[in-house]
Amino acid sequence: MDMIDADGGDTVRLSVEEAHALGNRVLAKLGYTQQEAKTITDHLVSNAMSGYQFAGLPRILAIADSPELHKPRQPVSIIHETPVSALLDGGNHVGYISVDRAAEVAIEKVRQSGVAVVGVANSWFSGRNAYYLEKIANAGFVGIHTVSGAATVVPMGGKRPALGTNPIAFALPGEVHPFIFDMGTSATMHGEVLLKAYLDEDFHEEVGVDKDGVPTRRAKAIVEGGILPWGGHKGYGLSVAIQALGLLAGAKKRDGKVSDFGFLFIAFDPAILMPAQEFKAQLTELLAFIKSRPRQDGVDEIRISSERSFREREVRRLQGIVVPRPVLDRLNAILG
Repeated sequence: MDMIDADGGDTVRLSVEEAHALGNRVLAKLGYTQQEAKTITDHLVSNAMSGYQFAGLPRILAIADSPELHKPRQPVSIIHETPVSALLDGGNHVGYISVDRAAEVAIEKVRQSGVAVVGVANSWFSGRNAYYLEKIANAGFVGIHTVSGAATVVPMGGKRPALGTNPIAFALPGEVHPFIFDMGTSATMHGEVLLKAYLDEDFHEEVGVDKDGVPTRRAKAIVEGGILPWGGHKGYGLSVAIQALGLLAGAKKRDGKVSDFGFLFIAFDPAILMPAQEFKAQLTELLAFIKSRPRQDGVDEIRISSERSFREREVRRLQGIVVPRPVLDRLNAILG
């Protein structure tokens, strides 16, 4: 089997077990309990195995550098609840912990009532939306997840950030793997900007603006300025809609700002509309139909969203993941 990543002097290959062990040790050093560290590391390693290097172990550095880490944390709790909904106070926990709990609450409520709307306030970061939605879909349910964020993205035509990267994701239960679509409404994700800035790298295109509002490819300049919206006025409009949905998830509760983190789940059992197995069979048929269409010259395969991630995850179980050497050096420095 060919190696999925090329080894080089600027990266270090870790086995999945080594990546888990390192993540757990560093997070424990940052003050997380054994269970909290495991919850975060499981998410990060899954991201890396799915092909998202920036969303893997490098995110520990973002956690370590966040001022939120040094503020008091309280247990994640439910502050408002109905049979089909819940609003959680994230207790100033990083979203890898609080949003994971919200996904569990959504699953519990769908099992009881067939539908659930769950929000999380007073939390920060959240990782990869597909990670949470895969849990919901594997439980047999449909999931929609939106995340409003702190201001890192400039509005269309603007010079200063007003929006988060504001991803939206969908998951549908399948016969083998779920179908998952997960996208940000910004030209690139904030985590990727931070990693490239740390490694002193540039983007191939102008995906942000500098502190003066001038479009740029330089990651370090984008950190000081802001990220551009994805997809012109359509992506910008979608981002504003997601920011507004974040208000329903309690975004303003964290720091009194309307442009802040708000995590929202909408989930339901497909059986409220048709037999679940019938839906899964129809979904399989739909995806097979799409993949069977005639291909353009030079195209080997029509691919469906999330297919690559599932394939890559299985390969990386054997081959491990690569981590930029500067990131690994910093993680080891935290360990002392």
